[in-house]
Amino acid sequence: MMLHLNKQRLVVLLAASLGTQVAMAAAPVGNASAWDMDVHINLIGVAQLDVGAQTSAALTNVVANASDLQTLPSAAFASPLNLITLSTGVLASEAEYRGGGVSAIAAHSSVDDLDLAAGTGVLSIAAGTVSSTTVLAGSCPEAVPGVNSLLGDFLFFSTFDAGNLGQGGDGGGDGGGIGGLPPGGSGLIDPVITILSTNVPGLPLNPPPNTTIDLPGLGIIGATLILNEQTTSGDGVHSLSKGTNAIHLTLNVAALVTAEVIIAHSDVSLACP
Repeated sequence: MMLHLNKQRLVVLLAASLGTQVAMAAAPVGNASAWDMDVHINLIGVAQLDVGAQTSAALTNVVANASDLQTLPSAAFASPLNLITLSTGVLASEAEYRGGGVSAIAAHSSVDDLDLAAGTGVLSIAAGTVSSTTVLAGSCPEAVPGVNSLLGDFLFFSTFDAGNLGQGGDGGGDGGGIGGLPPGGSGLIDPVITILSTNVPGLPLNPPPNTTIDLPGLGIIGATLILNEQTTSGDGVHSLSKGTNAIHLTLNVAALVTAEVIIAHSDVSLACP
């Protein structure tokens, strides 16, 4: 898997933004992590299931080409008496950094054939695939300009011009292509979610960032559901961090039935030394 970046794009963008020529210095320091799931469910103290990440990938303070990939063919868990069950197909977590005039870092996680069921109608989540991808690319000038709060396309832009973590694009032989992936995000295939015996209809397959499902409007009280949950921090000049959760669900029914479920997490950061 190779990242092929259009190194002129950022330089042109910087020159247009600053009105001056920018000299590049050290490569940005990259960090990335990805993991498949984090599930905690308690049913009236009778049944409990706590499952952490089964695959995880991480890169820490890298400035040169590096990658990490962890996969598992399947996983299965159950509480006593099978009141809570969780099974999956292939689990994958991946992180990659490519250094150069413009450096890029990416993290990707995916869960296939997800099947989570708790109690009789209390909670169920099923999907053919749940995935999240988070990417950043950029470079560090020798003299960082005194500009604040530039979280958009300034020094760091959130896309690959061609190529990505081995998928997407428009038919490139290495799994990428012109355009590469969109700027990260989440994907859901055949999602079906039921909470407190109520089916959640119309779940988007490619939800926009921070898609909050109106559960109270469905009569579901004490629960939250966010798809493609995004977090961003940093000023975009000295540093930038992004994170993605494909599915983030919480449930608290009178403190008797509680749950927090995160499926497919990825996060990356770049920082100028």
